[in-house]
Amino acid sequence: MTIAWGNRLGTPSAKDKQSVLDDIDAQLSELKVTPEERAVIVKPWVGMIRADFFFLFSRVVREFATLKASDLTAKVLATQSREAREAEMAHSALITQWFTETNNFGAIERLETRSLSTVINEYLPVKGGWLSDRELAAFATFERELVRLNDDCAKRGGYTAEAADYYDRYKERQNDKEMAKTTLGGVEVAIEAHGSTLKLYGR
Repeated sequence: MTIAWGNRLGTPSAKDKQSVLDDIDAQLSELKVTPEERAVIVKPWVGMIRADFFFLFSRVVREFATLKASDLTAKVLATQSREAREAEMAHSALITQWFTETNNFGAIERLETRSLSTVINEYLPVKGGWLSDRELAAFATFERELVRLNDDCAKRGGYTAEAADYYDRYKERQNDKEMAKTTLGGVEVAIEAHGSTLKLYGR
């Protein structure tokens, strides 16, 4: 449990912690622990991996919300048009409502009894909200990638090599906001800035 909850702190890396768990696995094997007993032992760790992927996703969504709001404000300043002002106001109303609804989302509690995919979809704004259909589709692609990685981890009972590399590479990007600000391209840019790849979204 200490190892699992320590994952929220960001250090050591997922690869390093998985290496420790691999050593523990070897000891459990020597002790002839059954697969059922092992599943109980690693359950907290598997749960926190699921949480890590959710919080990576939610961070991207919130960062994109900021980027989209900034873009709308820039258009108002650049054009001084009624259309741009109305678009900014409409987005502001929708995003304020969504932030209020998700402010005390309780992701950890939800993830204890629901799948990663279910909780992500509960977190996302509904169709017709502040994300366009195109943006929702892009986030759905991002979701599928994280769910696939998480499912592989659940089967293994810990991080797979691919998932550990993915999470360690993308959990912290010091310059992600500046990258997103200087690159055009919509939701793909925001996601890339937090670690996913452009080719995932058809570029």
